[in-house]
Amino acid sequence: MLLYLSKITLILIASLVIYKLLLENSKAHYFKRYYLLGTLLIGLFLPFITISTDVEMVSWNQTLEELNDVIMETPKQEVMVNSTIDWSYGIGVLYLIGILFSLSKLVVETIKIRMLRQEGTSIEFNDVAIVLSSQITNAFSFGNIVYFPITEEVSEDNKILQHEIVHVQQRHSLDIILIEMLKVLFWFHPIFYYYKTCIALNHEFLADDSSVSSQEEAGAYLQLLLAQTYKQHELQVTSSFNFNLTKKRFIMITKNNSPWRNRVGISLSCILFLLVGTLAIQAKSTHQKVTSDTSSRPFQATDTRAQYPGGMNKFINDFLLNFTDPYPYSEENEAKVVIQFTVETDGTLENIVVLRDPLGVGEEIVKTLRTMPKWLPAQQNGEVVSTVFTLPITFKRATP
Repeated sequence: MLLYLSKITLILIASLVIYKLLLENSKAHYFKRYYLLGTLLIGLFLPFITISTDVEMVSWNQTLEELNDVIMETPKQEVMVNSTIDWSYGIGVLYLIGILFSLSKLVVETIKIRMLRQEGTSIEFNDVAIVLSSQITNAFSFGNIVYFPITEEVSEDNKILQHEIVHVQQRHSLDIILIEMLKVLFWFHPIFYYYKTCIALNHEFLADDSSVSSQEEAGAYLQLLLAQTYKQHELQVTSSFNFNLTKKRFIMITKNNSPWRNRVGISLSCILFLLVGTLAIQAKSTHQKVTSDTSSRPFQATDTRAQYPGGMNKFINDFLLNFTDPYPYSEENEAKVVIQFTVETDGTLENIVVLRDPLGVGEEIVKTLRTMPKWLPAQQNGEVVSTVFTLPITFKRATP
């Protein structure tokens, strides 16, 4: 889960950086809308995608030799009851609480909107449903309905009403609902809140652009926006005329459209996001070409096995004597640690790897093996060769 979150975080951050640098200040609002939605959805699913590549694998000889299992029994003394908090369980509970809290806020807002619809007066204007309500002072839209203060005039000249009708006609609520649901699932992640701000602000750019047909209208429209500065935008799930009354929005209204700059920004953003997506996809080898190469590889089946001086019983005794780490306790009665190492031609142990370590003692085992005497190396066809071994070590609770 942490790996997945790390991947989507990096992908979405890269997508937003591209957006901020190349697209946000352009007037390519329609493309910006689909870029934000597309990168958001692709970023969520991209970590699951793999591609197939051909990888040449070099085979070794036969199977690994496995040493006898080393049994380490915990001493017969008081065993403290494990009272450590299960952090994974706690985090899971916290995550569910966050989801329920975020979802409840969303449901409450939806209920408020439904109540406004039931209590208000419904009319139709330019093929758009409008609910006139005495309980609101700010116009907003949700779904296919515009909610409008009953004190305001419903007419073609009302720019606020035209603005909200654009939100309905372009179905901006679908984008808002999508990002709000993602905020419920990822309530702890700030990147989704920032995506919501970018998406909603671009909706306002689209509605503003459709509401102002000329530079002459822009001045009056800006005055109308300034008059809304101190009015609150209360419902997060709706689109509202007075959302994010920032300098960016004022500049965008008076900015001249540059098709050439728009095309450059669109092209570069597509190329860069394609590069981000390519880097994010993990290559997974499914078709492997197998060749044989035994010239410099350790042997795993030899004429004479590598041996510890004094035999395996001596090895086990020496290992138990030198292993000084406190005996680990596990919730299970038994836990197995598996170590792999190579006995080199001079008898030293190299390439010591911990293959399985449920108790977290692998590092101490490796240190112990490095302090022990050299082995007698294996022989193949009369020549000294290196050999690979696996060493299973079982930790058992002592019987009371």
